[in-house]
Amino acid sequence: MPSLEDGRRSRDAILKDAENIQRGAYEEGFVSGEKAGFSEGEQKCSLLIERIERIISELTVFKSSYTVEVESQVVDLAVAIARRIIIDEINTKPEIIVSMVKEALKRLQRVGNIRIKINPTLYDLFMKMKPELLEVHEDITFDVDSNVPVTGPLVISDIEEVVTDIDSLIDNVMEEMKGTAQPEADPEE
Repeated sequence: MPSLEDGRRSRDAILKDAENIQRGAYEEGFVSGEKAGFSEGEQKCSLLIERIERIISELTVFKSSYTVEVESQVVDLAVAIARRIIIDEINTKPEIIVSMVKEALKRLQRVGNIRIKINPTLYDLFMKMKPELLEVHEDITFDVDSNVPVTGPLVISDIEEVVTDIDSLIDNVMEEMKGTAQPEADPEE
């Protein structure tokens, strides 16, 4: 006959086996859940990495287009500031215009009569500075024309014309800069 103690041992053994089974099932469930969690986390991480790569790509495109746009605006602003400074300087020192005309006279072929078209507001200044201009070329006549800008007398000979208008000169410089700033075509294309 089985003893009470034998029953207790088999009960303890059964409980121990049940605990082992429960612990094994728990560990197996934990490992299975951990694998599923890692797999799901890996998928989410992969999606996040793809989104981040797309955002970085979009930012790169935005940066380069923004740089080009802003660069153009900065150049325009710099030109506008330079133009304003030059005009202000000419307004405070109108003899600068006479110096510009003098330089224009030096560039012309000194053959025949040279006409200088000036704005009426500059007439007195040019008459005062006429001896200095006659040192460069002795045959100069002055035409007063209200259509000529104050900042840009025209120096005209029989064969050529020199523009001294500040706005035109700045525009010419900008056109030259734009021409030299154009990227060269790849000879292999």
